[in-house]
Amino acid sequence: MEDILVLIEKHGSEIATIMFCGIHYYTGQLFDMQAITKAGHSKGCFVGFDLAHAVGNVELCLHDWDVDFAAWCNYKYMNGGAGCAGGAFIHEKHSETDKPKLSGWWSNREETRFEMSKNIDLSPGIEGYRISTPSIMAIIPLKASLEVRNFLKILLYL
Repeated sequence: MEDILVLIEKHGSEIATIMFCGIHYYTGQLFDMQAITKAGHSKGCFVGFDLAHAVGNVELCLHDWDVDFAAWCNYKYMNGGAGCAGGAFIHEKHSETDKPKLSGWWSNREETRFEMSKNIDLSPGIEGYRISTPSIMAIIPLKASLEVRNFLKILLYL
């Protein structure tokens, strides 16, 4: 972990975006995402994480850690099954960004979506990145898995 922080300190001013895994898929090493984010931000970098092996395995506090963005699949440790929808996070500080993004009908604000305007009334934050309706058959197993996880979390605190 220390070598990552040293590399950011040494070359951070030459790096625009840091994209790293939360947990290494092969070794299982959990990286200190908060420290990596802090180090990257100190050099002016955007910092994001691939959380495919972290989501469902460890507690994630992306907003509190000031992570700029993250993406993950839900079929592995969230037990969503093959073909399940993935997930994404964009920090609220970037919710009104004018950066290019894929957009579609579901990118519109909910209040204006059914007006069928030729102009997109873009939703702020991560919702502005939605391009289509996810398959209900891919969402049902994920919903069930999340309900079980929430129930177990409640039992832990009784």
